[in-house]
Amino acid sequence: MAVKNMTISPLGRVEGDLDLRVAVEDGVVTDAWTEASMFRGFEIILKGKDPQAGLIVTPRICGICGGSHLFKAVYALDTAWRTQVPHNATLIRNIAQACETLQSIPRWFYALFAIDLINKNYAKAQDYDEAVRRFAPFVGTSYEPGVTLSGKPVEVYAMFGGQWPHSSFMIPGGVMCGPTLSEVTRSIAILDYWADAWLEKQWLGGSVDRWLENKTWNDVLAWVEESDEHYNSDCGFFIRYAQEIGLDKFGQGAGAFLATGTYFNPAEYEFPTIEGRNDALINRAGVYDGQEFHDFDQAKVREDHTHSFFRGSGSLHPFDGVTEPVDPADGRKDGKYSWAKSPRYD
Repeated sequence: MAVKNMTISPLGRVEGDLDLRVAVEDGVVTDAWTEASMFRGFEIILKGKDPQAGLIVTPRICGICGGSHLFKAVYALDTAWRTQVPHNATLIRNIAQACETLQSIPRWFYALFAIDLINKNYAKAQDYDEAVRRFAPFVGTSYEPGVTLSGKPVEVYAMFGGQWPHSSFMIPGGVMCGPTLSEVTRSIAILDYWADAWLEKQWLGGSVDRWLENKTWNDVLAWVEESDEHYNSDCGFFIRYAQEIGLDKFGQGAGAFLATGTYFNPAEYEFPTIEGRNDALINRAGVYDGQEFHDFDQAKVREDHTHSFFRGSGSLHPFDGVTEPVDPADGRKDGKYSWAKSPRYD
């Protein structure tokens, strides 16, 4: 079968400017070129600055996940400077990071992903009208409350961090807040409201505890059919509709997976180190190569800039990374086509 070349420019539903070219043969992508078309240069901005500038600059990378960049920036300094992080400071950092993640999930699903489910290419699907009713931008019966309620968890982040997005309240050795009993009580109430109004009533149609009992795909399918509430929830409807339009047949990839983990046990990470990170994680790190599980090893991480608009070529550990931009016109002569580096492992 002939190779079909496809170009998507710009690629929607991502945070940033991205173009994509793929070669498809027999329904399988055989080659791909992902082009980040905008130069950002945060590494260059930070050169020559006080290391603590990373706490201010890197959260501005994104308006959705800026807290993640702050979380990593502060632990980089804690590790480099061998600072002591108090127990409660670690807990507050964890809570803030978790709240940003809770915000990101529904905002991504409704505002960046689900709107594609009402593309007219799916108009012949049996449940298409229901998808439109739920997920139409701004007016969908699920879109509006999903996006609106996604702001509740980061109210807790702002309570501890002073603002969200772009807070800089995490500093080497701790955080710049001392939560009162009133603030802690209020934060619990906010999260309880969000969990009830969106997570359990709208998204799951049931309890989180019941959902967490699912261990396999068959468990999930049985969960959908278990009750009318599960079946008609946004999650239940998405699972059913995704199968109807064939989404369950796409995106499997090579079957290899990597997780770097997040959130720290304060008793295990009072003095952050690279060597002690894996053991201190609450959400574990690890690598699955398709057959076996392995511990995550940061020393095996590489950034390949062979096809990036930066001087030189090859794969380097981030500690040794080269971020010296070249003129794209010159870079293209050497096969370069993107402002993004390519992550590699092992």
